[in-house]
Amino acid sequence: MCKTIVPAIVNLPVMLELTHRGHATRHANMAARRQRILDTARKIIAEEGFDALNVRQLAERASISVPTIYNLIGNKSALIAQLLEDSISPFEHLQYIGDDEDPVAAPIVFFEKIVATMRENENYYRAEFLARENMREVGDQAAIAIGDRSIRIAIDACEQAQHAGLIRGQISARQLGGQIDHNFRLAYHDWAHSVIGLDAFQNRVTAGTYLCLAADATVKYHPQFIKKLKSLEELATVIRLRPKK
Repeated sequence: MCKTIVPAIVNLPVMLELTHRGHATRHANMAARRQRILDTARKIIAEEGFDALNVRQLAERASISVPTIYNLIGNKSALIAQLLEDSISPFEHLQYIGDDEDPVAAPIVFFEKIVATMRENENYYRAEFLARENMREVGDQAAIAIGDRSIRIAIDACEQAQHAGLIRGQISARQLGGQIDHNFRLAYHDWAHSVIGLDAFQNRVTAGTYLCLAADATVKYHPQFIKKLKSLEELATVIRLRPKK
């Protein structure tokens, strides 16, 4: 008698499920290793500066092989480009004026979120900014692209402000946004060089934004912007009088 041969295909759903789980586990492990590489790179930069970052030391500190770093991210240039990308991408997704927010308070809320992120790792963001500015000066395309995207964030914010009826649009969003970004970079520069603290930085960038918006404000919102500027001026005085820690 011939035995009936049961085709192996009857186990195909089980095999597919196991394969899917295997792929998911591998992807999760790769993502975890990649994140560990980036977190360790930020730690090195925060402690020793951007110049101290090299792939071999990074591999040793992260307990990951050099080939793994190259496979998951790339060489040092690719690593730095990814760190720069991570420094700006969260802020590109912040909505400047939300549906449920007080539109006049939008600059305060927006910069509070940025400064809260900076407070989590001040040494890293200081080193990252200084390195990025140096890279821009020598024409590094990744750093230049990050600068352009920073300006784009400010331009988008001005376009949202115009759509919400806060400003008239007589000054172009590109010009207004460019000035807001310029003020931001000047304040960031002073903070990165330890001329001012984070509280003063937040006050300056917020006041600079209100000043730019007031220049093109509608009749309804101009007095409110001026009121915010006065309160920020008073706060700046308080910050200056605080004893240094």
